[in-house]
Amino acid sequence: YLRGAGKADHTADHKRFNASRSKEEESELARTILGSCYISGEAFDLSSSTQVVDIVACPYGRLYKRENVLEALLMRSSNGGEDVAGNNSNNTTFERIMHIRGRKDLHPVRFHVTQENKNRGYVVTCPITGSDIGGGSIPSYLIVKSCNNSTKVNDEEDNSIPNVISERGMQEMGIDKLQEEYGPFEKKDLIRLAPQQGLFEEIRKKWGERMEADRLEKLNKKKEKKRKRTDDHASKKTSSSKGSNVASTLKKNSDKHNNAHHPKQNTQQQTSTKVSSSLPTAAQEARSSVRSAVESNPVLSNLFGSKKKNSSEKERRDALFTRNC
Repeated sequence: YLRGAGKADHTADHKRFNASRSKEEESELARTILGSCYISGEAFDLSSSTQVVDIVACPYGRLYKRENVLEALLMRSSNGGEDVAGNNSNNTTFERIMHIRGRKDLHPVRFHVTQENKNRGYVVTCPITGSDIGGGSIPSYLIVKSCNNSTKVNDEEDNSIPNVISERGMQEMGIDKLQEEYGPFEKKDLIRLAPQQGLFEEIRKKWGERMEADRLEKLNKKKEKKRKRTDDHASKKTSSSKGSNVASTLKKNSDKHNNAHHPKQNTQQQTSTKVSSSLPTAAQEARSSVRSAVESNPVLSNLFGSKKKNSSEKERRDALFTRNC
């Protein structure tokens, strides 16, 4: 009756069997994530130096071929964020990159690769402990260097330095030595590659909170910039108004000053203005008086009159006598 004992799921050791099977499945999934592109499923070529520029990792610890993920991001951007695969399945390309905002969330991966034997080929190992981290059973981290105004990362110089280290190697080396060799970096920027399901949920939650914090910070900066621009415009407008008021006040004060220090000149100017305005009236009155005198006196009328009248012989003799006298 012992035939088949221990093989059925209902035996006493079925819990331990399920746990070991689950662990093997997680190791196999981690091995797949570390060895192939998460979008296309194409295996990475570790036999050449192309892995230096071709492999990138996202904050979830998944690996991609740079060309494939950039093409997917471009398609998502051109489609306005809609499903780029054209279907509603859970394994669409859009769903696999929905947590990636852009190139800033993609970080280059440089494995330390060794060739153990011809049959096994190239193996990804930890540069500190030499343990195989490509199998998925050993936790490993991607070191992401800090890049800011004071510290700039030179990719050409760092291309030859591996940046994937096992958890044990990090503990043995210590944070200070790691900063000297692989830094500068911050602990919060370390990316756990191919995390297990429980750890993955925690990483996804933290990354969502970080994305939301970055979004709010960007929004606040935008509002602050807009407010500052509005305040600058208002201050310029106020200063311009004050400047015009000051110029008007200075002009009034200057006029008052001139009137106070040069009263004669102002009086003469006013008198000349009045005289010039009254000249036309006086000239007209003089002309009118002369015209009346000429018309009333026959002698003057005869001398200065513009029209010659037909006079009698007696009047001509009287006028001639008057002129001779």
